[in-house]
Amino acid sequence: MGIALIEGLIWSVLWVIYVYVIVTKFPWQMMHDYPEDIQKAATLSEPTGKQKRNAKLFGTIGSLVIFASLIGFGLVQFYHKDLSFLAILIHIFIIGMTWNVIDLLIMDWLIICIITPKWVVIEGTEGCKGYKDYMYHFKGFLIGCVYTAIMALVISGVDYLLLRFVL
Repeated sequence: MGIALIEGLIWSVLWVIYVYVIVTKFPWQMMHDYPEDIQKAATLSEPTGKQKRNAKLFGTIGSLVIFASLIGFGLVQFYHKDLSFLAILIHIFIIGMTWNVIDLLIMDWLIICIITPKWVVIEGTEGCKGYKDYMYHFKGFLIGCVYTAIMALVISGVDYLLLRFVL
């Protein structure tokens, strides 16, 4: 379990970088993750074609790096070991839940709700109550638990199949 927590911290750093770049460079990409009052008050300019392409490129490359690393964590941890789908699943789930907890406690509650630095405030939404809505973020955490379980099943399946039939 210790190695899964360390890998979870590494995976969380990748996610923090990914989210920071999207929020600061491509904020319209994250609007769906903000509370309703912020979405309604936002006065973001319509992104240009170039901005949309850059956002897609960054999103694609970032997602590939994040999910390839998750697959890699499982492959490295279970290569040449007794193969158990359940062991892989638990390992991947711990990594994913580490990020989910860090996202709630550090990214959402500490940075957004308590500190609220300028880089998280969307243009035109200064003073919106949504930035201090702890329950909104907690509900997002609960939804993230479901997505983490589904993702862990899928990634564990990929790892198991690769370890069993390819590597």
